[in-house]
Amino acid sequence: MSDLVMDYGLLNQAAQDIQGLSPEINRVKNVAHVVGRGEVSYSVPGQNNSDNTDLGPSGTLFASLGRFYGSWSSDMSNAMDGLDKLAGYFKGVADSFMETDASQAAGFNESAMMSAVLRYPAQVDEYYQILANAQKAGKPLPTPPTPPQDAFALSGTSGLTTTFTYGGDDTNIPAADKSTHAPNQIISSETTTVQVDGMTYTETTTFGADKGWGPDGPTQDTTQVITNPDGSTDTLKTTVDTSGAGSMTDTDSSTGATNTYTRSGWNAQWVDTTPKNTDSGSGSGSQSGFMTTWDGGA
Repeated sequence: MSDLVMDYGLLNQAAQDIQGLSPEINRVKNVAHVVGRGEVSYSVPGQNNSDNTDLGPSGTLFASLGRFYGSWSSDMSNAMDGLDKLAGYFKGVADSFMETDASQAAGFNESAMMSAVLRYPAQVDEYYQILANAQKAGKPLPTPPTPPQDAFALSGTSGLTTTFTYGGDDTNIPAADKSTHAPNQIISSETTTVQVDGMTYTETTTFGADKGWGPDGPTQDTTQVITNPDGSTDTLKTTVDTSGAGSMTDTDSSTGATNTYTRSGWNAQWVDTTPKNTDSGSGSGSQSGFMTTWDGGA
């Protein structure tokens, strides 16, 4: 069975091209004509008189063009309405597929960036140990490790980058994991941007204070704002403790709806606890919870 391949860049470009026709077709849609004494006089879009140097005097080319515009204005209006809908379909499909791809790419890049930041102190420690041994043995000196760049991108990618900022010294890192060399810091914020063929997707995450060390690093509450290609946003707020148990809310700007989730530990699934309206059949509504699960990650 063949894989589905979707070139959403071409769909997005097609939507832009169709929308680019709108100003020209609107000139035909908005042609002015006046009926009087059995005659119809037309005003060609962009021309405001019937005797001009561009189109000639009334009754010649001006009148012929005027009749053309007038005759086709209704059909062109209907055509543009249809094209507008088609452009909307193209744009919607392009945005949806781009959003899915970009979300996955952003997650990989952000995870790689955080791993690089957490690994760097240990790499510095190892470098100094190798350096000391090399100096004693008179061997070639090692190359110091390169700190993570503040515009981090996975090797071989384009249109994908994560910028981040540090917070203060992390006093909750266990001694076995804490480097004796800088930076002994935690990430305070990050923004990941994905750009493909004129479409942009961003994730900005703000991290709270370190609550203690978990299996993958510091335990921090987070607020993440996702800006989708269509301009809508999703805001996810997560509260966790050192056991991995936590709660999360997800608010969609396009609908105003907020979903809620909980989990019991680091490796547990998030469980949807969003209240749901049910109709009892008597005309009154009641609230009850419904439970679904999703692999939202940690």
